[in-house]
Amino acid sequence: MTETKWIDEIIRERVAPDGPGVAVAVIRDGEVVYKHGYGFANLEWRAPIGPDTILGLGSLTKPFTAQAIMLLEQQGKLRLDDEITRYLPDAPTHGRRITIAHLLTHTSGIANFVTQPGFWPNTARAERTPAEVTALFADLAPDFEPGDNYSYSNSGYVLLGRLIEAISDMPYGAFVESAIFAPLGMVHSHYIDDQTIISGRAAGYASHEAGWLRAPYVSASVTYAAGGLGSTLDDLIVWDQALREGTLISHEMDAHMRAPVRLSDGREMGYGLGWGLSRYRGRGVTHHAGGVPGYSSFLGRFLDDNMTVIVLSNIGLFDAGGLARQIVNRVLGAPAPERGAFPVSSEELDACVGVLPSEGQSTLAVGKGTNGPLPLTARML
Repeated sequence: MTETKWIDEIIRERVAPDGPGVAVAVIRDGEVVYKHGYGFANLEWRAPIGPDTILGLGSLTKPFTAQAIMLLEQQGKLRLDDEITRYLPDAPTHGRRITIAHLLTHTSGIANFVTQPGFWPNTARAERTPAEVTALFADLAPDFEPGDNYSYSNSGYVLLGRLIEAISDMPYGAFVESAIFAPLGMVHSHYIDDQTIISGRAAGYASHEAGWLRAPYVSASVTYAAGGLGSTLDDLIVWDQALREGTLISHEMDAHMRAPVRLSDGREMGYGLGWGLSRYRGRGVTHHAGGVPGYSSFLGRFLDDNMTVIVLSNIGLFDAGGLARQIVNRVLGAPAPERGAFPVSSEELDACVGVLPSEGQSTLAVGKGTNGPLPLTARML
């Protein structure tokens, strides 16, 4: 069976052909070995998903925001150890010394505003300026002292978007498009909002017991620099090549972005400057997942194997990372991980109940079932 056919079969196991779907690319040794869309970009018009379909990136926006910051540092316009109040005097630091690096690495201690009660059904729908979005978390109590711990926070990336605007004197989306997309020829990548006409943009969907529904509306002014970009397989392939070749930022700067953050007590966390960092099947992977209502994404760079896997979907809460892992297992010839049942005490089960971080880019609400804790809901950004 050819590589293309078995990837097709893996996708068919996860995605119905008559619903919204996915776009998947596999790049190895600089060559695109698989690039294909599956399912529909728009169910009303039955428009198929292809390599040039624009899909929301969700938190896969964050590596772009981080790269924009690195470009400004490369131009001598900022330093990562600068305090953010140097550029944003109104930043909600609560009197603590918070640097740009703290924001990039989720070690600032600033509370994550998207996990606050009522955010998704209410707050996320309203149009706000970046300063007004900041007001949503300005009065929240800090989670910890800067540098003492790691906690994924979209609030920090809102401040990074505002910082980019303050230094460049351009709107966040315009700066990313002029500094990253345009120089690389990523002509189908945009800061996306509901009002702008964007040719080739897929509609976002949510699964429903009766079939599919259009995903709930979320204002782009809220996703902003934490999750407001959209792109295509073709453009992300170009971006991956630019990262490998050091086109916009040097290899040294790229490596710096992929270095794990070290906390004040010496512990290393699995996050760098805008990138998640982990090991999978014994191999190092630089990655980011993303999701907003109606869209899910994953990009993983397996640098030891000179391979990148990209998954974009217009299905909300789709397990893009899980699909990528299945593909990686087959490409690398690794057997699927075995799952088993292990005895645990009632006290250990009780400790699992609550709202937990999940794979860095989401929160997972876990409740108590008859046989132990059960995942109830997940919300990503």
